[in-house]
Amino acid sequence: MKRVIYPAVLFVLVTLGLLMIPIRAQASRARDFLNEDEQNKKAPVVQSSLQLKLSGYAQLQAAWKSEDNDTFSIRRARLSLGGQVLKTLKFKIQVDFTRSPVLLDAQAEFTPNQVISLRAGQFLVPFSLENITSSSDLLTINRSQVVEKLAPGRDNGSAGRDLGAAIFGSYSIFDYSIGLFNGSGANKADTNDHKDLAGRLVAHPWKPLSLAFSIYNGKQTVSDSPVLIRRNRYGLELAFSYQRLGLQAEFIRATDDRTEKEGWYTLATYSLLRQKVQLVGRLEAINLDRHLPAQKTTIYTAGVNWFLTEKSKLQANYEYHQTASGPDRQAALLLLQLGF
Repeated sequence: MKRVIYPAVLFVLVTLGLLMIPIRAQASRARDFLNEDEQNKKAPVVQSSLQLKLSGYAQLQAAWKSEDNDTFSIRRARLSLGGQVLKTLKFKIQVDFTRSPVLLDAQAEFTPNQVISLRAGQFLVPFSLENITSSSDLLTINRSQVVEKLAPGRDNGSAGRDLGAAIFGSYSIFDYSIGLFNGSGANKADTNDHKDLAGRLVAHPWKPLSLAFSIYNGKQTVSDSPVLIRRNRYGLELAFSYQRLGLQAEFIRATDDRTEKEGWYTLATYSLLRQKVQLVGRLEAINLDRHLPAQKTTIYTAGVNWFLTEKSKLQANYEYHQTASGPDRQAALLLLQLGF
């Protein structure tokens, strides 16, 4: 617990201290050259134009699992600092203190116009709607297994992040993002000379509806072998939101060398009390080798979300994992998120 609290407190204090330091002209350096009247006229008043925003959240979880020990845990504890250096230049840094701590995001964005902008650094790979959704905004406590195990940046345990550069923007009914990445994951140098391509195209034919296509084309090394193997993915998405009802679905197919994998999920929400209480249900299936028998897993999730504030909520989920090779597993999860 100390490893989480002390760095978080230090980070907040340092950031607030920087925000409170005024930037003033050092008029005393000119005393040997200017008299007092000239000094008052010529010394400029320097003010910082840097706009900073500090945000964060912590997630406390209780888990009861049929195949594992029941436990309380701190799921995530994250702080994010963002700022606008110029009108068209901004940055974001995010750290998770539950893992040593670890750097999640370190990105800069140049946004000259709405049609084309540039993002560089370490950030979420533009692939899959659920992959690029913040952990603080998930409708279920856990992401779907198809995204966790097949989406680039999550299949290698990097929380959806990678190092690279991408262009993004909007035109007419379309949003797009396409970039080049190391492919090795967060906080890691590339293991080969090949750069992986990732892209996502979203269409909004109707205000409540969005349709999207994602693609990832990459190469990866295995152990110390110099041979590069394929690491390709493509995905389809649908998202619909109308009044109290919400629907979301994704399909992902992946190829790792000669192994073909695929999975899908459908998720539905219904708001009992708008912006307060929400029912959630999800059905998902994943197959980690389409050419081998008994590799399919089906997962049923039911839950309820209670939104305390815009950034804070209480979530309760029940999961049932049905595997072709057995045995089946169950889990009950309770998560409290406090954010600002």
